[in-house]
Amino acid sequence: MLSGGDKESVRVCYITNVGKVRYRNEDALLINGKVIAKESMNTPACEEASSFPLLLAVADGMGGHACGDEASRLVLEFLKDKYPKDAEGVSKIIKESKKFLDEFIESGHEFCYGMGTALAGVYFYPDKKAIVFNVGDCRVYRFREGKLELLTRDHTFLFRLYEEGKISYDELRTHPERNILESAIMGGYPDIPEVFVREVDYKSGDRFLACSDGLWEALSFNEKVECLRKESIKEASDCLFSLAYQDGRDNISFILCEVS
Repeated sequence: MLSGGDKESVRVCYITNVGKVRYRNEDALLINGKVIAKESMNTPACEEASSFPLLLAVADGMGGHACGDEASRLVLEFLKDKYPKDAEGVSKIIKESKKFLDEFIESGHEFCYGMGTALAGVYFYPDKKAIVFNVGDCRVYRFREGKLELLTRDHTFLFRLYEEGKISYDELRTHPERNILESAIMGGYPDIPEVFVREVDYKSGDRFLACSDGLWEALSFNEKVECLRKESIKEASDCLFSLAYQDGRDNISFILCEVS
């Protein structure tokens, strides 16, 4: 519950699934202080958030690199009990998670050198304030009054082309170079990740969707809107997963929440 006069709550539905092609799920979820990793759920689960501030996050371990499933899990384990007060603090704590991967590698896990993950999520605070963030190509959307808005920006060359008007939104889903990242949280390398952070408001009825590319690439913009218009977020979550699983080429992970 929120503190103060308004007794609002957040209903959360989520799933992480290996998909049809990959043999391992390298995605992980952070739900209300709980990390879900190295699992493959068959249907979205739902629960009420218990307290504020609240952190919800999705991490997508980098395929083709060592220990992608460990990278996504470790970053969320590092973040799960940390609640910065502002956008600057959120950016700082995410950058610090890179050191956590470095320390893991140095503590006898040298075979995980180069482990990395993309990340996206949202911190909910009292007084209608939320901070969304991402690294790489995980995303956060807000669905408000029938309109869907992408709140984060992909750290890819293609997304810069999109921002410059040189390619369409749907080409971000289908272009052969769509998965080449310009920023990720990576252990062992000296690079500090570029973090996108944005403060937004929320109000009753808003739905926030944090997801890996296995979801947003599989669905067109209109398909996402069609699902998010469902009466309940359980129905919306079932719709999102059903359509994404028809594609199923990647791990599928998302968190859908509604301020009620």
